Amino acid sequence: MADALIRLLQLASPMLPVGAYSYSQGLEWAIESGDVHDLASAQAWIGDVLEIYQGGYELPLLTRFYQAWHSADVDALQHWNAFYLAGRDSAEALLESRQMGYSLKRLLLDLQDEVPQAVQQTLAQIETPAFPLLYAGVSLAWGIEAGAALQAYVWSWLENQPARR
Repeated sequence: MADALIRLLQLASPMLPVGAYSYSQGLEWAIESGDVHDLASAQAWIGDVLEIYQGGYELPLLTRFYQAWHSADVDALQHWNAFYLAGRDSAEALLESRQMGYSLKRLLLDLQDEVPQAVQQTLAQIETPAFPLLYAGVSLAWGIEAGAALQAYVWSWLENQPARR
């Protein structure tokens, strides 16, 4: 349990070298367009994205990724990865998913002693993995329960939002 918690904190950390801190998930555009202009509008915007996008899109897909990793279903991983990437709503969001996925894949392959061989073999079969696909796989491999992985995923997204001005 303690090892899984430590790993979970590593995955949720802004220090994880995957570049998450560089992306605002649209908050910068919302500020520039005037949709977000004060504390109340920022809270409303972040709350809407959290409920609609995170709760309605990313978290259900993260759950599907976790389940596919659990059953070692590479076809399902590839299907849901393609679905996730196709559903990104802008070129910037697609680039973000690909870049962060690429960075996490490189990190996991560099940590060979920390990542089970089966996970590494599956990684080699997925050409352009999205970040959530890899996040779910490493969460499972490191003994992190699905619910905790989802909570940390949302927390890391949420924590990154106020840093943008």
